[in-house]
Amino acid sequence: MAYTTLAVVRAMEGMEDATAWPDATITESIAWSTQLIDWYTGTSWEAKAFDITISGSGTGSIRLIDPTTGRRVLFPVTVSSSTVDAVGQTVSSWALFPEGIIVRDSGTFTYTHPGNNVNLVGTAGATTTIPDDLAFCARTISRQYCLDLISRVDDRAVMMTNDFGTIRLSQPGRLYPTGMPAVDAILNRRKQRGPVVA
Repeated sequence: MAYTTLAVVRAMEGMEDATAWPDATITESIAWSTQLIDWYTGTSWEAKAFDITISGSGTGSIRLIDPTTGRRVLFPVTVSSSTVDAVGQTVSSWALFPEGIIVRDSGTFTYTHPGNNVNLVGTAGATTTIPDDLAFCARTISRQYCLDLISRVDDRAVMMTNDFGTIRLSQPGRLYPTGMPAVDAILNRRKQRGPVVA
């Protein structure tokens, strides 16, 4: 699900012009902002579905890794089904840990060469409802996405001069994903990192 709505973004200052920003553009901006928040903070902020196929660990526990991005799937909430070597597993009493680790009550996640023999389907997310500060980020990022589409300021500009003087613009970077200081501060505060395992 998205972290904001079309109606919320449309109600923001300057966003009422449906000709400049059709509903499809705002919907696209919302999807982009939601994806950016999940990617940068390292987790979903609502219980979102996952369906991943990974290699078995040869033990009774397995670490959830998104095979597409190589990143951990943190905060698993449910596992609705699983197969190991194409055999269905009983998942009702498996333990789920916020670090993205699943521990079976019995048996193992066997490893079979060349791997990719364990399929897990469920949901994961740090919370079930988007926190207010991240909802603010989602709508602000979405609005800025739309404004940037028609902006006359080059997106690579670092400084501009107008009737009000010289203005230094904040730029996105490794620690500042959006270039909007208030939004970047929240995203950095909410960033999740799985534990380092030696």
